[in-house]
Amino acid sequence: MKITQVKIPITPLSINAAFQGRRYKTQRCREYENDLWFSLPKKEKITGKVSMKLEFSLVHHATTDVSNLVKILEDILVKRGYIEDDRMVYELHLYKSASKKDSVRITISKP
Repeated sequence: MKITQVKIPITPLSINAAFQGRRYKTQRCREYENDLWFSLPKKEKITGKVSMKLEFSLVHHATTDVSNLVKILEDILVKRGYIEDDRMVYELHLYKSASKKDSVRITISKP
């Protein structure tokens, strides 16, 4: 079974802060995408249907809607070559926990 797992020390960006209007990415979004791109090590692409587990360790866990943190992260996982398309995510498990430092642990596997 092919499994990719990586943990990156980054403050996740909510989709609410990612766009200005309907189509324009905010500067904060572009910076977050850039930080993600360079934080993610090169991995072999997992093709076809995938299962993902995203574990968000958050300083501001009580005021963060965990579902808002997914879209930008999924898009970068596609661009970085971890998965072929975010439409191929057939199973998604989200977790958030309190932490003194923000980070994201990503686990991708075949269902």
